[in-house]
This record gives sequence, C-alpha cells and structure tokens, in this order.
Amino acid sequence: MIRQCGVAVLSVILGLMVPHPAKAQSKASGEAIDWRTVPIVDAHFHLMLFMTPEDLLARMDRHKISTVISGGAIGSPQAGGPNLRDTNTHAKLGPRFIPAVGNGDLVAAERIEGPGMYSDPGSREAAAALARIREFLGRQPRVIAETFPNAERSQKDPMMRRRVPVDGPVFQELMRLSAATQRPVLMHMEWHPESVQQLSRLLEQHPDGMVTLAHCGKTTRAADIRAFLQRHRNVVCDLAFRSWPQEEPDYKRFPERTIFWSAGPTWKAWLDPQWKALIEDYPDRFMAAIDDTHDWAQYDEVVRSIREGLLAQLSPPTMAKVAHENARRIFRLPQP
Repeated sequence: MIRQCGVAVLSVILGLMVPHPAKAQSKASGEAIDWRTVPIVDAHFHLMLFMTPEDLLARMDRHKISTVISGGAIGSPQAGGPNLRDTNTHAKLGPRFIPAVGNGDLVAAERIEGPGMYSDPGSREAAAALARIREFLGRQPRVIAETFPNAERSQKDPMMRRRVPVDGPVFQELMRLSAATQRPVLMHMEWHPESVQQLSRLLEQHPDGMVTLAHCGKTTRAADIRAFLQRHRNVVCDLAFRSWPQEEPDYKRFPERTIFWSAGPTWKAWLDPQWKALIEDYPDRFMAAIDDTHDWAQYDEVVRSIREGLLAQLSPPTMAKVAHENARRIFRLPQP
C-alpha cells in the first residue's frame, strides 16, 4: 500500500514537471507546439489524377498543411502532362504549391531509348529532357521532380523496375543544376550497395549540390542512414511512404519499409525506436511528406499517421523541424 501511494505521488509530481505530450514547449521558439496542429510542409507530393487543385487546397486547409512541394504530377492525355498539371495547380494555389519538373520528361525519354540513356553521354533523349528541366527550373518557383535511379522492387511500372548509374551523366547534370538553382535532386533509390557507392561518389563530386532521399532510401534501416548522414553533409531525407496505410499491403514481405504508424483499434501509434533516435540525433536532415495516395480517404489516413506516428513521438524542437522548418530552409520558402 505504501509503495503504491509512493508511485502515485511520484506520478503526480512528474506530471507537473513534464509538459503534456500534445502541447509541449519548444526551447527554440518558447511557444507551445501541438502535434495535432503544428503546420506541415509536405516535402514530397504527387498530384494524382483524381485530384483537383480546389480539392487539394480544401484538404490542405483541413489538415493544416501550409505548403506542398511537388514531386511531379501524374499526367494523362485527358488531364494533361505532369508539367502542365503542376503549372496549373500553382496558378490556382500560388505559393502554397511549388511545382516540379523532370519526372515526366525523364520517363518519356527512357520509354524511347531505354535505361541505357542514363549511362550514355551521347543520349539525345536524355539531353533533350535535361534541357527542358533546365528551362523550367528557370521559371521559379520550381523544384526537381522525383527521379528513379533504383526502383527494382518498389515500382508498379515494369519499365522502372531497374537500377541505373547514380553517378552517370544524367545525374551528374542534375547535380550541377542542383548547385546552380539551390534545389535538391529528389531520388527514389533503393539501398543496393552499388547504388549507395555511386551516390557517395556523386555527393563528393558535387559538394554544392544536394540530394533528397525519397522515402529515406525506401528499403533502408536506421543504421544504414545513420552511417550515410555521418559521411555526407549534402543529403537529406523525406519520410514519405514509410508508414501505414501506404506500406501496410507489403508489410509482411518488407517490414523494414514501415517505420511509423498511427493508432488503430488494437494498437498504439508507433515510431521505430532506432529511427526515432536517428531523427533526434540529426533533426535538421528529415522532412515529413505524403507522396501519392489512392483516394482522399487514404490521404487523410496518411496525414493522421504523420501526426500521430511521427510528429507526436518526437521532442518539440525536432517535431517543428521535421514538420515544416527543415523544408522551409531546404526549399527556401518564406517563413510563416
């Protein structure tokens, strides 16, 4: 009885000392930060065919998403190409939607020449695609859309299930553009040893360029990324598509891809402890992101997963950085 009373008293004392997890004090700003309402900059997003700019804006307002950074819209003959859809969305949403260029251009070039264009310095299709990317990047604001140097096990499009040289001529030029425009190259790159070695060389050759690892390497474990961040200062991660419900269908086959999830009927919200430690140790190198979703219901669930499974599990200063501060710095967005 005495022991139980002592535990109860200690719990009360600690409760007075520790900020409520839903509303904790940020040492950096001195302001209370609530994981439910902290603004989010979505650092990696694809405008799907079912989405309209008006519907996207309504969802952003509902979920307190201040800005969306496009990774390249999904295009079709009926809806228009990726560059056109991104441009039109920016025209309607203004600075809250930053359009991208490059995804559709490089994919179209590869459909003509095949993956060899990534290693062929004389590739006409690659040169034409890079010229269009260079032209569109001159029309600020613009970012470099998602590229796919290695999607062997993580792409629905059969053409994209391959591995190309990360340090080949195409990515060399993209890194030169990154340095010139101060925009990161967004790479979907599974953590194959050869790809990792090539990316290391690329980062060392272009110290003024920057790479964002889409999905933080997709197939990575925390230890993989920790070693890479220690070695390279010009690489950051987005945490898109590393949670349920997006990864739930593949969880049994690829459990390492899931690093957080929101609460469910029989489980609590969760962030992998090793990933939590990594993010807290490198708080300036991670960004929240949504990526692609099947419908608006899944979009809503992904945002809930980001808030409950990721942001709520982090210390207040790190939470603010991952939610929006890092993306504002990396993409040179105005402060709110």
